[in-house]
Amino acid sequence: MTVWYVLSAFALIMVATGLLYWVLVNGMYREDLHDLKDNLENASLLLGAPGRPHGAASPFGASRVRGHRPDIYVRVLDSNGRVLIATPGLSKQLPVPTKAELAAIPASGGTGRQILSRQGEPFLTLIAPIAGAQPRFLEIALDRAHDEFLLARYRERLWVVLGVSLVLCAIVGFLIAQGGMRPIERISRTAGRIGATTLHERISTDGLPRELRGLAETFNSMLDRLEQSFAHISQFSDDVAHELRTPINNLRGEIEVALGKRRSAEEYRDVLGSCFEECTRIARLIRTLLFLARSDTAADALQREPLEVGEELATVGAFYEAAAGEGGVRLRLESAPGLRAELDRTLLQQAIGNLISNALAHTPPGGAVELSARANGQGIVITVADSGCGIAPQHLPHVFERFYRIEQSRPSSQQNAGLGLAVVKSIVSRHGGRVEIESRVGEGTQVRLIFPASAPGTSEELTKS
Repeated sequence: MTVWYVLSAFALIMVATGLLYWVLVNGMYREDLHDLKDNLENASLLLGAPGRPHGAASPFGASRVRGHRPDIYVRVLDSNGRVLIATPGLSKQLPVPTKAELAAIPASGGTGRQILSRQGEPFLTLIAPIAGAQPRFLEIALDRAHDEFLLARYRERLWVVLGVSLVLCAIVGFLIAQGGMRPIERISRTAGRIGATTLHERISTDGLPRELRGLAETFNSMLDRLEQSFAHISQFSDDVAHELRTPINNLRGEIEVALGKRRSAEEYRDVLGSCFEECTRIARLIRTLLFLARSDTAADALQREPLEVGEELATVGAFYEAAAGEGGVRLRLESAPGLRAELDRTLLQQAIGNLISNALAHTPPGGAVELSARANGQGIVITVADSGCGIAPQHLPHVFERFYRIEQSRPSSQQNAGLGLAVVKSIVSRHGGRVEIESRVGEGTQVRLIFPASAPGTSEELTKS
């Protein structure tokens, strides 16, 4: 950064000083040329005065044309290049123009010409014809040695200024680069301190420039998400350990009791049957956890296919019809004909099955569970409603959280890990939809699954829990 700043700043200074020098040189040349033209006009008027004989002595005081410029010389030439009148010493300084050079001068007058004297000093000359009976030419010459001396001194000062500017640009560039990198170094130090145990730290945005403030805020937002993810994983791990501990302790206790003394074959069979139930419960819990873990990664595409939603509801309802009949619960189905959507068949049946199973578990005998499907402006809405005990308002925001159970004392809670609704929400989210729930205590619960009719999505090949 320092090198680029020095190069860019010094290049601008070089261009600016070069432009100023060119303006100065050009201005001095134009001023000198303007003086020559003025003196040429004055000399022409003097030479053309009435009664002045041709070849008379010089009217210029033998030294100058204008009193304020002693470095201006003049001479009058005939058409052959012979000097008629001249400022003393001019012929020793400048050679006399040739006859061919005089003949090439236009009638309106010549242009300025820079030449060197016999001693190597710079002169600016101007030659013009003089009106009269015989052709004559007037030459005005300006000694520019003083101008060249001033320009040489100016160039010397310019080199000094450029040298000092280069040093100052390097110093200022280093300070600017160091100041610009200081906030980045502060962000880097803060990021270096952040680890798994220090995710609460954030980058302070106080005093940061506008360009870096957005970066710091984005980084802090990322840390917020990481902290939430770590907290979620930690809580999830604790919940998994708690859920696995109960069936494992049950297995261990039953095995210890069975091994405490010799028992009959029937008693061993009962123990093995109980152990099998606990193993089934553990396997079901592990399958559900794998389902949720794979849903979070969302690595593969959903196995979408055009489905007749009413037919899928009927298929799932028929599977749970026997369980509903055993519990004395009526299972009713209502769906609009021709309702189609691009969904994953296995995941859709799993989500609806989880809701029906949950509704049957909390609906007393004589109650009803209704399945319905309809289309609206948002897509396909599948509703599972029951007339069960309902859910208290304070629990509604948490029922879709993993391992959340409303009442641990309920008999069904001992077999329920609190993952069914979490699985439903995960499936619907993977399809690009959302879940809504309404419930009143003592009146029942209504869960709505809102799927887009057709939308791209990704999913894992997940096993039904």
